[in-house]
Amino acid sequence: MTMLVHELLSRSAASAPDAVAVAEPGASITYQALERRARGVALALREAGIQRGDRVVLALQNSIEFVAGYFGILMAGAVAVPLQPGARSDRVPKAIEDCEPSAAIVDESTWPRIAGMSAACLRACFVVRKSAEGSVPSGAAIMQALDAAATLAEDGAFEATAVDSRDLAAIIYTSGSTGAPRGVMLTHRNITANTESIVTYLGLSARDRVMVVLPFYYVYGMSLLHTHVAVGGCLVIDNRFAFPNAVLRSMREQAVTGFAGVPSTFALLLHRSNIRSMSFPALRYVTQAGGPMPPARIHEWLRVMPEVPFYVMYGATEASARLTYLPPWELPQKAGSIGRAIPGVEVRVIRDDGIVAAVGEVGELVARGANIARGYWNRPAESAEQFGREGYRTGDLGFADEDGCLYLVGRRTEMLKVGAHRVSPVEIEQALHEHPAVHEAAVLGAPDDLLGEVAVAYVALLDGETADAQALLTFARNSLPEHKVPARITVLPELPKTATGKLDKAALRQREGLSEATGHVGPATVPVGAGASPRYQRTDS
Repeated sequence: MTMLVHELLSRSAASAPDAVAVAEPGASITYQALERRARGVALALREAGIQRGDRVVLALQNSIEFVAGYFGILMAGAVAVPLQPGARSDRVPKAIEDCEPSAAIVDESTWPRIAGMSAACLRACFVVRKSAEGSVPSGAAIMQALDAAATLAEDGAFEATAVDSRDLAAIIYTSGSTGAPRGVMLTHRNITANTESIVTYLGLSARDRVMVVLPFYYVYGMSLLHTHVAVGGCLVIDNRFAFPNAVLRSMREQAVTGFAGVPSTFALLLHRSNIRSMSFPALRYVTQAGGPMPPARIHEWLRVMPEVPFYVMYGATEASARLTYLPPWELPQKAGSIGRAIPGVEVRVIRDDGIVAAVGEVGELVARGANIARGYWNRPAESAEQFGREGYRTGDLGFADEDGCLYLVGRRTEMLKVGAHRVSPVEIEQALHEHPAVHEAAVLGAPDDLLGEVAVAYVALLDGETADAQALLTFARNSLPEHKVPARITVLPELPKTATGKLDKAALRQREGLSEATGHVGPATVPVGAGASPRYQRTDS
């Protein structure tokens, strides 16, 4: 029988009630106390009339309150809609308009966004108060509901609302190819299946303590929550990653065994922290996902922490988080690969004609498994297009080598057509990262009268390093075919990031005056001509 997501918490609370489930600066909570708080949330939602299948927005920073709120929503039989909190969160109003939630659990900074909407669908809004100051809207503060539930939880009078594993557990909003947020529908079965696979290949146990710097409203961060609660481990929360040395000190003090990050996370640690002068004797593994990490950066990380296994992973919100991983022992020979499918998942490379691609032949990655989402909320046409008989069409182009290891070439929507050639932005970015002065790089397409489109690159340099655009272009010409050399390179102080730490190419396009698909920006242009044939076979033109 398939376990429900909130039963992961109940199971760990029953087996190890006094174990610490969540630790944050200045506070911690055991599994038994966390389950009681989650029950308190469920009771408060029931009192507000929330029923099975109702959507409940959860807009809080990573915290004990977030974890309790999340599991409490599921215990009430409702569907959690985790969103970025804050007064400037653009996802909150759009998500409320789209999924019409019946209730919301938000922090004080997010409350004005809710109040300003006067959403007719909301029957209750609970505000988590982190300080004595500030106004709270009429109605209960969620912390009051959590505390009031302790007695009832102790006497065993609480029962979670009955739901099925095929019921929705969460709707997670992610941007589509147009940038408009769309809600990915994840069932209890989707999440628990993916959780089981990740626990298996990482070998997680109750002894594991993961440092959480990724937000829980992001599917990668949420997978840390699911996997560690499933095994009775500890979530060590630290929201101070803008000050990486503080997080590193916390990792050492908390005897953290695991760390997870996106490529910009590791770039920041490598180039703007004291990590090279610190040791982490308890650290057992590190994971990376959230976009391709340049091989140059991977090798740099391995030189800093050669003794700690480093897992390169790949996934999507539509996959409940994870699709593939590369075992650490294969990393030295397979740098740049995203590995093979995780247990219980099949990932194939499919050509445009529907045939499985040959070794080295580029096609779209298509995935099947119990972890694949039901589709997109309120988007039946897009759901039918992305989730067909063949499986979930990721929109990512890649190829498999002779050992079955997968490599990404780029997003289908981001591939450049330079003259007669299809060009991968990822390959150009990886080449630029080989330059010793480069901190981060992003490549976009811009229109060109002769070639139709050319690559343009944006680079941020390491602190204290200097390199002008012409020097970087010369470097690129030494490692890339001529048609892949950027037409121009712009050096910026920083590259824009999304709230989850990924490179924000949409913001970069807007900042530099490019349209969503392609455009023109930059000061001087260095013309390029057509060059050698592409490295890989291609299935589109």
